[in-house]
Amino acid sequence: MEDLQRGIALDEEHPFQILKRALKASPSLQVEVELALAAILERLNPSERGTRFLTGGAYEWVLAVACWASGIKTIPGGHSENGFDLLEYMNGLKGLWSLKSFTSAKFTGQVRIINKMSGGSVVWNHPTLFISPDLPGLTFFDPRVATSYSSLARENDEALTISASLIKEFAVKNPKCVIPFEAPVNTGNGGESPQLDIVSSILTSGTYEVLGPIMTKMKKIAATAAFLRSQHDQGQIDESTFKKMLANLEAAG
Repeated sequence: MEDLQRGIALDEEHPFQILKRALKASPSLQVEVELALAAILERLNPSERGTRFLTGGAYEWVLAVACWASGIKTIPGGHSENGFDLLEYMNGLKGLWSLKSFTSAKFTGQVRIINKMSGGSVVWNHPTLFISPDLPGLTFFDPRVATSYSSLARENDEALTISASLIKEFAVKNPKCVIPFEAPVNTGNGGESPQLDIVSSILTSGTYEVLGPIMTKMKKIAATAAFLRSQHDQGQIDESTFKKMLANLEAAG
């Protein structure tokens, strides 16, 4: 493999540098950011398809608040913002960087950078912030600067991707683009269903005389059923007991 870039430095007034200095100057701020991300994984499980994007969005908000606390006034741009997840509030909402968060213990395989909506070619030209327990910290990657790496990105009909191993190598060779950081690992404990909570808050508001009581019953059953399923999956209860408990649960509800 060709000799890839090392020692890339960012301008002192670059937003990532400002964030890096702020976290170094305030260990309590960094601890709070790390704790907040871990707390998200205690409530949401990104391994489940329905909560994957919600987890990413929650990460964006935590990073936005951390940036604001560091003097960089940003707001999450959302998934429709053409690659940019965090926007600089006081600079015409100019794109700051895209956020790619990963929660597995190992950072491997191909990382999707841009999902393609058509068969045409796409260009990776937006800075990207990578978060993973398997990286030495928050890693800022600008494909327009780290060209020896970004040139190794690959494109097919579905997406533009880059190997996780290249991002790991970049982080090691370019420590000035890294904020030492302990990203949490997803243990699969998160069991909340935001969709259920939203629907429940609507249907139990007092307006829905027929649907409201049924929603209350179903929410109670859903929470217990999810627990029973996890116990069954872990081998704590057998198939026969599992089915009997589910039947009793519905009858009691």
